[in-house]
Amino acid sequence: MTTSAYPRTATQRSRRPSSAPAPDDPGRLPRGGLAAFWALAFGLSWTSWGAAWLLGGDLADPAVLALFALGGFGPTLAALVLRVAGRRSPRAARWTAAGRWLPAAVGVGAAPAVVTALVVPLLGGPTADLAAGAAAVAAAGGPLLFAVVSLCAGPLSEEVGWRGYAQPRLRRRLSPLATSVVLGAVWAVWHLPLFALTGTWQASLGLASVEAALFLLAMVPLSSAYWLVSERLRGGVPAAVVLHLVGNAALTFLAVTSPVAMAVYVGVIVLTAVLVHLVTRPGPPRH
Repeated sequence: MTTSAYPRTATQRSRRPSSAPAPDDPGRLPRGGLAAFWALAFGLSWTSWGAAWLLGGDLADPAVLALFALGGFGPTLAALVLRVAGRRSPRAARWTAAGRWLPAAVGVGAAPAVVTALVVPLLGGPTADLAAGAAAVAAAGGPLLFAVVSLCAGPLSEEVGWRGYAQPRLRRRLSPLATSVVLGAVWAVWHLPLFALTGTWQASLGLASVEAALFLLAMVPLSSAYWLVSERLRGGVPAAVVLHLVGNAALTFLAVTSPVAMAVYVGVIVLTAVLVHLVTRPGPPRH
């Protein structure tokens, strides 16, 4: 903060700075709107997925698939609705720093699945089934459609909301660690209805399975990785989208689904989260 060498006039002393952040001010974070965001994100997603379940819950049905896809966009649509209503978006990505956050997002996104694929056979578990990735590409209609679906289903449909809207607002009150725990827990709960829809990856695990418990648990430490690339490395939503895209693709192509594989996968994510908060020494809430 700078100070002026000239005394302020009475008019100047009476002025108060606006509480609303400037649209492009990187030093300020947006206030408020979290309760509305949670309500909209969960309302849009769970209502759509509930309707899909009532129609039979099988993604082979085009109507169910459409409702499933619409529900997946709940977090991003909620953030956009609130933006239209006047809730400002957080600061944009710092593209001049892409040399730091882009490799980090790719590396951190791929590492858990890659390490898991290498370690699990040494523990007596199954080797990575690369045929699963080829089958997923074929089911999507080819590499191009697979890439488009992978980009939309999760990265773009969620991250504008989770890391673009909710995370900066949580950071006004909480430390990076507490923000990651809260947002990760909410993120995990948001996924629960997907276990009831046949054809989803979550349904293939089964809600009562060890794999499902590990999948949901992983979202809490995984949120620390998203904080690292989106805030600490100044990548914003684009960095979160890249991390989400790479992470999902690695899971698909390396078929991390067995109990031992999921346990190793979560262990790698937990270790990554610990290292993030030890190495970066993140500070207090941002005001």
